Amino acid sequence: MRASLPADPRARRIRLERGRAAVEIAPGVGGRIAALEVDGWDLVRRDGWTDNEWGVFVMAPWAGRLRDARVAWGDRTWEVPANEPPHALHGLVAATPWNVADQAARSVRLETPLGPDWPTGGWLVHTITLAPDRLIMRLDLHADREPTPAIMGWHPWFARRARRVAAAVDPDAGRYRAWRQDEAARPDHEAPAMPLAEQALADLPTTGEVSIGIAARRRLALDDAGLPTGILLEPRPEPLDDVLLGLTAAPVVSWPHGPRLTLHASGVAAWIAYTAHPDGVCVEPVTGIPDGINGGLLGEPPIASPRSPLSATFEIAWS
Repeated sequence: MRASLPADPRARRIRLERGRAAVEIAPGVGGRIAALEVDGWDLVRRDGWTDNEWGVFVMAPWAGRLRDARVAWGDRTWEVPANEPPHALHGLVAATPWNVADQAARSVRLETPLGPDWPTGGWLVHTITLAPDRLIMRLDLHADREPTPAIMGWHPWFARRARRVAAAVDPDAGRYRAWRQDEAARPDHEAPAMPLAEQALADLPTTGEVSIGIAARRRLALDDAGLPTGILLEPRPEPLDDVLLGLTAAPVVSWPHGPRLTLHASGVAAWIAYTAHPDGVCVEPVTGIPDGINGGLLGEPPIASPRSPLSATFEIAWS
């Protein structure tokens, strides 16, 4: 008898369905949104060369790049792992396992500590709710025994071309097989991971190329490393890798012959729009700018105290 292999925690998916939409959550890979489907269209990237290139993941306790992987706060300084040497990118929790604290038919609450690389401590709660017309995400960052500086946000990877929800071509039947599991057979609402590499997606129906509508009053100039210079500029007609301040309307992500998404956020200070990747685009709500944990144009970073957590929300609505 062959021994069974241990389950891969990265492969676990929790699936929520409601009305026209479904969402899959990957607790073992940063508690991220691993899939978002609306009207039968697959809207976010399901995989990437690294864990920084797919799904919708949380960035904390900083967002974007951290210069020289170093934090200076008050009279304390410390270093964090430089995952984009010499800098650090997207915080400490994007790929770590999150604990499922609560699960219902249409919502999940996940929790994780900031970990040993953040000496002031703290922990995060990510509450994900599937409403009839939108996906609602809420982040709460709690301090432990002492205050902690923190910036947080979300990093969604919207597919450049949305695809119809299907897993593979059935060579015998000559048609597509839907990968969604029978709900009655899985009362825990979990679905197995379906790596994109195992799916024959090349021939599936797709939309036209995605477009982003985002208007702001100012753009923060970045240096060659993608770090702020402190200079404010006029926004570009088409964003490339832009930190935008003072939005004048809710951002819109849409696909020709496919869904139209409107993005809403509260408790955030900036949005980052990134369109340089060949397979996806990003529109990221963040509570501070890159390297903002060390101050800069927006001043001192937000502080969570034991009695006062930091909170933000992000909603992806469809019409």
